[in-house]
Amino acid sequence: MQILLLSLVLGVVCAVQEPQSETDYSLFSGEWNTIYIGSSNIEKISENGPFRILLRRLDLDSAGDRIIYTFFLKVNGQCTKISSLAIKTEENTYVCHYAGKNKFEILHLSKTAIITDIVNEDEGGLVTKMVALVGKVGDIQKEDIEKFKEVAKEKEIPEENIVNIINIDDCPTSE
Repeated sequence: MQILLLSLVLGVVCAVQEPQSETDYSLFSGEWNTIYIGSSNIEKISENGPFRILLRRLDLDSAGDRIIYTFFLKVNGQCTKISSLAIKTEENTYVCHYAGKNKFEILHLSKTAIITDIVNEDEGGLVTKMVALVGKVGDIQKEDIEKFKEVAKEKEIPEENIVNIINIDDCPTSE
């Protein structure tokens, strides 16, 4: 009887699951901007901090195995353009080297918004947790902002450690 019940449950579970869709991640390539970033260490995202990143572009291959992201970093009033490569290590998780070693996971992906969970270990061994919301300026939805704030709270990032980057971004828009 237990085997019959288990078979029934497994059959229902299999029937309800949708087949995994093949996402063409290259469709997400293009212009993106940092909207919000939050950090367990406010110094990392403060003025002149290494993670006060002003994102301009993401380029993804079709499988989503590699992401090249191009951004500006503003230090002492000067905008410096930087590109970095992230390599996929597991489902929705990437590793890149910038200001130390970074592991980030894409928690939410839509045509207009991406929410990421980031863990940075800098050259001195200091570990910092961050969350970021990047989006298409003018197309960002209120729901995406609320979802970002929920994630920040879940990751125990204080509200006072969240910076609205889009309102202070004055680096060039074009590459």
